[in-house]
Amino acid sequence: MDADLAYLKKEDVYAHLGKVIDRVVAEKPKDACSLVEVLSSFVKEQALTAPPVDAGAMPEAEDIANRVKKLRLLDEAPAEEGAPIQVCTIPDFTEDAEMLSWAGVGLGEAESYKVMCSMRNLAANQKDGLNKLRFWGKIFGTEADYYVAEAQKDGGEPDETDPDAEPPGQGANQFTYYVTNDLAGDWRRLPDIKPKEIIAARAIKRLVTGNAGSKVITHPAFEGAEEVYLRAQIARITADTVICMNGYLKKEEEEGSPIEQNEEFICPPAAELLKMEAWTHMQPHILRNGRTTHKEIPEGDTPEELELAAKMKEEQEADPEKEVLRGLHADGLQWTIKQAGDATVYRASADPAAPLRSSAVTYVRSLSWPGAVTAVRNGQFVSIYVGYGLAASSPNFFPPAPPDVQEEPEDPGEVEEPQGSLEEPKEPEE
Repeated sequence: MDADLAYLKKEDVYAHLGKVIDRVVAEKPKDACSLVEVLSSFVKEQALTAPPVDAGAMPEAEDIANRVKKLRLLDEAPAEEGAPIQVCTIPDFTEDAEMLSWAGVGLGEAESYKVMCSMRNLAANQKDGLNKLRFWGKIFGTEADYYVAEAQKDGGEPDETDPDAEPPGQGANQFTYYVTNDLAGDWRRLPDIKPKEIIAARAIKRLVTGNAGSKVITHPAFEGAEEVYLRAQIARITADTVICMNGYLKKEEEEGSPIEQNEEFICPPAAELLKMEAWTHMQPHILRNGRTTHKEIPEGDTPEELELAAKMKEEQEADPEKEVLRGLHADGLQWTIKQAGDATVYRASADPAAPLRSSAVTYVRSLSWPGAVTAVRNGQFVSIYVGYGLAASSPNFFPPAPPDVQEEPEDPGEVEEPQGSLEEPKEPEE
């Protein structure tokens, strides 16, 4: 026994297991057994890449350690008074990431665990009435990447500077978005979007840099910093790609009734989910005017008012509003639906009334917005976007310049023809 212990200490296995156990105790993950391998890889990476200790760098290292400690939040409110509590509903992204991996999209186990911890940290720091928080996705930048979180809040004050802007909690401003470049750092709230900013974003094609405060240098000109352009792209992607199973949401026939979750919904079999008619949008469509709804046509008798009313009526007829719960088969966008895993159907219990289940993962991929994917398994579904924030059909406003005009060849001048030398006459032989 002593020989085995000495061998473990010699090969550094004993010390490594101790560090892993300390990490599990410190993090207190929800599913510790499945995350032991992830935490073990963290410890190995730190051991391989750890630089020599520098006394001058200790304050910076201590600051990083304090920021990482803030990522630890409990799933339920603890019994001790004054301890951190969960302030809003946050889905377990590690479970969603496992399902998304079958669709060939995601961030990996280690990064998904960091996302989950960072989302809890964001919810704990926001004290302005967050009701629900989910990980929206990741947008790649030329210098840094954006992690995007989608939050549902209790309304807000409308923008008085732009009467056309939709108020918070409605239309394109239904959700509030936060971004960060570092999951161990702070999250930055993106501003609410205005219709004119969405219209301007549709006219350009540009990669983000990762610096939210930088200028957007492009043609046509875009007014506002990169955070405004990023917010416009998020609104467009959300309106076109966030979908659910048909029947998951319901709306009463009465006009003006809200859209609610259908409590009696039963997820269709995996074979039915392969049909385009089995899916529907769950976010309002953005019109050409940058809004999700048309403004009311004003009434008046003056020539100016009549002309304005006729113009607005013509615009509404050319671009009519679409239902929120609109099917994918008639939305004008391009989609592809595939399945992964075992599609065998079984019952969870011997009860004949038990619902049918399947281990197959059905995923819908948007071809209009490459990187947008929605996956579902046994009624649990998740939508995510991981891409560059560009539409597949975006026009190219930076065509390559035509080639340079070739210069005329230099004139070498007159050159004697290669006729050879003249033969001198031979003298006659005697």
